[in-house]
Amino acid sequence: MDNDDYTAKMTELIELMRIIGNDTQQCEVKECKRKISSTIPETLSAFSNGNGGYIILGLSEKAGFTPVEGFNARAMQEALSQACEKLTPVVRPVIVTCPFEGANLVFAVIDEMLPREKPCFISSIGPHGGSYIRTGDGDRKMTTYEVDRLLEEQRQPEHDIAIVPEATLDDLNPTLLRALLERERERHPHVFADRSDEDMMLDLRILREPSTDEYAEDRQSCDDETRAHDTNRNDTATAPDTVAPDAIEPVQAAHRAHPTLAGLLAVGRYPQKFFPRLTVTVAVYPGTSRDEVFRGDAQLVASDTFTGPIPTMIDDTVASLMAWTAVPGTGSDAAPAQTAMYPQLVLREAVANALTHRDYSPDALGTPVHVDVFTDRIEVSNPGGLFGAVSKQRLTHEASTSTRNAFLFSLLQSAPSPDGGTVLRDNGTGYLRIGAALRSEAREPVRIENELDLFRVVIPGRVNDAALTERDFARRILHLLEREPSASVRDIIRELGLSPVAVAAGLRSLMNKGLVESGEAVPMPRKYYRLRNAGAGAQKAVSGISGLHGTGQERGCAAGT
Repeated sequence: MDNDDYTAKMTELIELMRIIGNDTQQCEVKECKRKISSTIPETLSAFSNGNGGYIILGLSEKAGFTPVEGFNARAMQEALSQACEKLTPVVRPVIVTCPFEGANLVFAVIDEMLPREKPCFISSIGPHGGSYIRTGDGDRKMTTYEVDRLLEEQRQPEHDIAIVPEATLDDLNPTLLRALLERERERHPHVFADRSDEDMMLDLRILREPSTDEYAEDRQSCDDETRAHDTNRNDTATAPDTVAPDAIEPVQAAHRAHPTLAGLLAVGRYPQKFFPRLTVTVAVYPGTSRDEVFRGDAQLVASDTFTGPIPTMIDDTVASLMAWTAVPGTGSDAAPAQTAMYPQLVLREAVANALTHRDYSPDALGTPVHVDVFTDRIEVSNPGGLFGAVSKQRLTHEASTSTRNAFLFSLLQSAPSPDGGTVLRDNGTGYLRIGAALRSEAREPVRIENELDLFRVVIPGRVNDAALTERDFARRILHLLEREPSASVRDIIRELGLSPVAVAAGLRSLMNKGLVESGEAVPMPRKYYRLRNAGAGAQKAVSGISGLHGTGQERGCAAGT
């Protein structure tokens, strides 16, 4: 770019800021009439740690983004260059002087730093406390968690192979473990053909032996237990030349290898025994917004938590999502009995990726994977953003093999899945498969949201499904109940061709308005719903739903199961 290009870009940014009335997440404006702003290093850090940005010196936001009278562009350009030296790594922006409305302004272009160079921080403060990120039109000090995640980019994290000291071999599922080891022997016969199961588990980091320091701590703990046992034995008049077998058991156990976090997640019986929040939570919302539940009177249609090793959590979560979002087909040979609102492959890949690539650092062990179901989309969120060389652009356009949890990733390539095959069935092509599946059904692509502490994929529903609202669902159900004395959720699904989540949302709306009643407050399959007596109160409630008509007659069928 030559100077004219930079001038054109700066002018474009100023015109935008004049329209919206303030600077933006992409551009920071400073007056700097007599000296450089003291917050310039913070802005340089924020842009370097984020997506890059622009700085304009000599422009007054208070005066409507007009040039500052008496601004010394040459001196401020030099001062800005010196400010860049105060950061680690040193920031090297393009700094030019550009004419604007009869004055000269300083225009700087700051590029995003490479992942391995982050965090960019104020040298005199250090990474924790001196690192910033751009939020809105301001600079925010990064949290300890965010800084630690950036520091991990400089090396391969090993949180997935942390030893779980309380766990033993009994906490591993023998069926899953056997299948994984057999698969590894098939994939790598020259490596594992003559290796024992125990050696393979150590090589694959399903098990790890404590380090010297860890062993010394365990040994000291065991010695204390042994002495306590001896004291109790003497107190109970046990023969002095007799050593109870369990007295030396703790010493022997200290020498044994323990399962790792990755081992428990891939082939464990119940990893939540040690990490109760490493789960998948599913929340089914009655509409298209969380606000209806968190700020309004609406309630969740359903919620659930899925536990077990990763293969089980994926299978159970996907089965639940398919059940809540499937709509009935014709039941003929030409059409399945159930029509999926979402391709099963897409849901499976999204959930599997969230569990595989999420952050397993100590700071994130209390955060589950969240799956939020709305009437027009499904959102899958996990702690920790993209890792390494993977970017939002590369994720959806090429195979991405960089992974935060390298050992867990390898184990899941051989861990058996309840639905057949292995948990991971590709090598970094999951989002390419998601894109292909959605394109084959003429759907919109997924939307990806990536932050330092969060990754979210938004899966759109079919266009015709997404166009419907809770009010539409309620109106169609009400018309059905005007024809039928009562109906169960399954009856409504079959008659109207709506998904379970759509029926539950519509029923909840009608029940909240007093139009429909049931023996239970929450819509449940096999419960029957009927119109309430069509009195004045019901008629008034009907008018509150646009497009709904009065019942015109009373209904007297009792709810049943």
